[in-house]
Amino acid sequence: MRPGLLDGDTGPEPRPQAESVAADLGLAAVIEAMAGGDPVIAETARVVLLAMPPSAEHIAYRQQVLTDCVREPGLARELYDLAGRAVEVHENASRAVFFATPETLLNQSIGTLTAFLQLLRELRALAERYRTRVSSAGFQQFFTMVETQFGEEYVSSAAAWLGGLGPGGTLLVSARLGAGHQSEALVMRRPHRSARSLFRRAGRASGPSATYKIPYGDEAAHRALSSLQDMSLAGLADAVHRSAQHVLAFFTALRTETAFHLGSLNLRQALQERGAPVGLPDVRDAESRVLHARGLYDPGLQLRLDEPVVANDLDADGKSLIMVTGANRGGKSTFLRSLGLAQLMADAGTFVGATAFTTSARSGVFTHFTRDEDDSRTSGKFDEELRRISQVADGISPYGLLLCNESFQSTNEREGSGIARRIVDAMTDAGVTVVFVTHLHELAQGCYEDALPARFLRADRDRSFRLHEAAPEASSHGADLWSRRHGLRED
Repeated sequence: MRPGLLDGDTGPEPRPQAESVAADLGLAAVIEAMAGGDPVIAETARVVLLAMPPSAEHIAYRQQVLTDCVREPGLARELYDLAGRAVEVHENASRAVFFATPETLLNQSIGTLTAFLQLLRELRALAERYRTRVSSAGFQQFFTMVETQFGEEYVSSAAAWLGGLGPGGTLLVSARLGAGHQSEALVMRRPHRSARSLFRRAGRASGPSATYKIPYGDEAAHRALSSLQDMSLAGLADAVHRSAQHVLAFFTALRTETAFHLGSLNLRQALQERGAPVGLPDVRDAESRVLHARGLYDPGLQLRLDEPVVANDLDADGKSLIMVTGANRGGKSTFLRSLGLAQLMADAGTFVGATAFTTSARSGVFTHFTRDEDDSRTSGKFDEELRRISQVADGISPYGLLLCNESFQSTNEREGSGIARRIVDAMTDAGVTVVFVTHLHELAQGCYEDALPARFLRADRDRSFRLHEAAPEASSHGADLWSRRHGLRED
């Protein structure tokens, strides 16, 4: 049983190059805000944000659930806390077991299931309270499942069975003699109402009976009886344990799925407290190839500042390439991170840092950012760049989004531009959307002159951190370095 509040597996497959993507985009700041100090929410947010993205239909499903959570903020918190209590019950019961025997496993599972039944009653009451206050298909299906699967008849019947299995109950086991007069084919039987002892010969309640009393101090007899008891309880203990694990899996999945929605609410509140706009994106089918934004900003940067950060607009519908050029420290890398984070968050079905954001469902987000020189590497920086782009090529697929930040700057202009152009052409021909921040003027100018289906953006030297549509111009990289080196004022 799965709650279905994420409309998918709660242990999804991670996307290729997930760790590189998280590091390049500064995802840690977003996850920290989502977690609000809760490690379970932090881990859940990381897993879901870096998972292979679902379809546009599934993203809309998650957004509808999240919309209900915004409307009823107490719902996600109550579900998360209730599921957390269930997991805590299991963890406490597991810590209390020092010797794993069928008897201890049986008693642990009985205690755990008994506590679970009470929590299921609370869950059913919660469902009854919120049923008419939500409208999403996810919550409606979840509440229906709770009411049908965990009705009072089921809970009461399960409680009665557990009561009969506990220390105050009676267990009846049948067996036959096998080779060497050893017991075999042990089967648990429904006990007679008048039964009083642990082991009793199957037959009529009023039939003959026999008892055997172990003499005091007969250790061999006690060991034999203990072994017989373990054999008798093994099957029952395993069955009750599997039942407890089944219910635990349901509560664990419920905690995971509500953790992500609760984290989304935490992120929304953190950004709104800083005066930043937050909204749910419009995610369309992959074939639509749309990509435009208003007021797009980097939420990771915004979370580190108290004043609103600079935002940018983007119109790139139908474009397979976005080329960004211009001055150093002009906001190009920040724009790249803002776009990558927006796509990651949109794919996960949560809020994005923008006034409005419309995009296609992607097969994944990939990054190729310049890295600092590592003295421990046995190969050069250029070789390392080629190795990483090869790994990206192995994992990316049509409808993917590739973000390149100053790639192939470690070689000369002509060689770097030539390699980058071949990669851009191969990726865009394969249906990948490429966003390329670069100082390689030969690359940018060549793409512009060839009239590719591209959008060209430029950051000016006024440090406004706003990008505007403009043709590439000769790189100011060298001039910027010279000015910083000699302390010259920029005009």
